[in-house]
Amino acid sequence: MLLSWNVRGLGGLEKRKEVKELVSEKYPFVLCLQETKMQSIDDFVCTTIWGSLNCGYSFSPFVGTSGGLLTVWNTSEVEVWASSRGNHFLLIHGRFIKSNVEFHLFNVYAPCDQRAKQTLCTSLCARIQSLGSCNVCLCGDFNSIRSLEERRSVRGSQVVDDYAPFNDFIDVCVLVNLPLVVESSRGTREMGVR
Repeated sequence: MLLSWNVRGLGGLEKRKEVKELVSEKYPFVLCLQETKMQSIDDFVCTTIWGSLNCGYSFSPFVGTSGGLLTVWNTSEVEVWASSRGNHFLLIHGRFIKSNVEFHLFNVYAPCDQRAKQTLCTSLCARIQSLGSCNVCLCGDFNSIRSLEERRSVRGSQVVDDYAPFNDFIDVCVLVNLPLVVESSRGTREMGVR
């Protein structure tokens, strides 16, 4: 199981406790957190959200007042061979131990600025296409919608958004938008698997 969550800050003990409760309840193989708002993450932080056993992780620090990515995995289920960072994403490459299935997993926190978002999508698309027929999964917060029906402004009127470029990105990269289970207090934006 893969869990993805925009935590909007991981520095507080209460938020870490909430994440740990979710991990204890769902037992994910991989946990992808966006917008940690943390400059550094160490073993202590990871054990407060994952527990002390079977924990591997990779992180990317926040820039400015937002961002920060953390990917944590169960080392008895997932073997990670490499981890790398890009602007607004964290990538791990490895395999699921029991099935021996190789994968590339992108944990993404997209900027809100339209140009920066398009630059990210172009970069991700080039990376995905360079991987050929490998198993690829993207998860995170893309700060985008798939259709106008997904978002309304506070006043109740529809907001014209960037849904066409986002849908184009999904199509060009040959991603499948999976249905998500979103719990009331925890939200996950978009996820795609190829």
